[in-house]
Amino acid sequence: MDLAQVRRYLAGLTVVASGIALPAAARAQQPAAAPAAAPAAPAADSTSLIEHAATQARAVANRLDSVAAAGHHAPADASATQYQNGLTQLLAGQCDAAYLLLRGAVTANPNKARNHGDLAYALACRQRPDDAATEYEAAIRLQSTNPWYYVGLAAVRVSQERWTEAGANYTLAIAVDSTILYPALVNSALSTFMHTGNADQELAWARAGTQRFPNEANAWLRLAYTLRQRGENAAEGLDAIRHFHALQADNHLGQALFALYLSDAGQSDSALTYAGEAVADTTLREYVSVVFLRVGAHLLQTRDFTRAAYALNRGRDLAPASSHARFSLYIGIANLQRAVPLYNEAVEKKNCTEGKMVDSILVAVDHDLHESMALDSAQVTHILNDMLPPFRQKVNDFKDGCH
Repeated sequence: MDLAQVRRYLAGLTVVASGIALPAAARAQQPAAAPAAAPAAPAADSTSLIEHAATQARAVANRLDSVAAAGHHAPADASATQYQNGLTQLLAGQCDAAYLLLRGAVTANPNKARNHGDLAYALACRQRPDDAATEYEAAIRLQSTNPWYYVGLAAVRVSQERWTEAGANYTLAIAVDSTILYPALVNSALSTFMHTGNADQELAWARAGTQRFPNEANAWLRLAYTLRQRGENAAEGLDAIRHFHALQADNHLGQALFALYLSDAGQSDSALTYAGEAVADTTLREYVSVVFLRVGAHLLQTRDFTRAAYALNRGRDLAPASSHARFSLYIGIANLQRAVPLYNEAVEKKNCTEGKMVDSILVAVDHDLHESMALDSAQVTHILNDMLPPFRQKVNDFKDGCH
């Protein structure tokens, strides 16, 4: 997985605070759009894809030629010998020799699609992608119902990172024959449409991939991501990431996305579990911190202050310093809220040790809220000036009475 591709999406989630003690809008917000932030499909080796396309195109071309020739006498193919010799060299990996022979075959019979198709393959082998594309286009003009020439042309354009052209040819290939799908083709198309930002095609290919190849993991991950990015079909997305996790339980990027889906669904314990597993990949620490932030905000809403403080502290440890203020605001609120019952219990039991612990919590609250002042100065100022001082005075009076 190309982890750089998920940075803007996973790191871009934020929590919006409002209110004083319990932010009513303490929920993560989905970014409006970030097409380039998708988890990249495993890059299909364009050379292998071209080779596979060439093999399939050759078989289809021969079948189409046989059908066309049936029922009438076909003239002798003047290129047959050069083509066969060129194909022998091509299959032996002798690209230069194959190129010379296949170029001769095209000259001898320019109306044979297979001549152009295998010359295109030889040119791709010789690292001449533009010339290869020209020959694929010639093959398509002669045999437009052969889907594999479109695939070969798309794979050449992928090798050049000419994503729009590649995507157009993948679409044409499937329009000609939707049965040609196989995993490497799906993965290459997913990567292509991710680069073009065409989320509709990306979603269509991901769904097709999961339906045709349910035991291939990548399309499930892409489907889960794309649905979540678009903010639609949460149930389908959660089902998709569950399928991915069942196939690749140890994939840390999958664990991170699974945790985000679970946090959306309010399944805090499971979200924290998968987030904790995902941080084994240190490159995901920043992304996973968002899960802890979301879960911590949810636990604040449900008044589970101790667990909220735990989740938020863990998230802050993972997050970059530039994100600490948001965590600190919520940690300060959570700790202030959990300090109240601890203080009451200390007074009731005349437990001086607990009183000292409450005092240390309030010192941390003061520090955290000062650190988060820039985020919500009105709220933080109110807490620091109107709420915290009288509370700390009560705790100090109790501590003084313990001596």
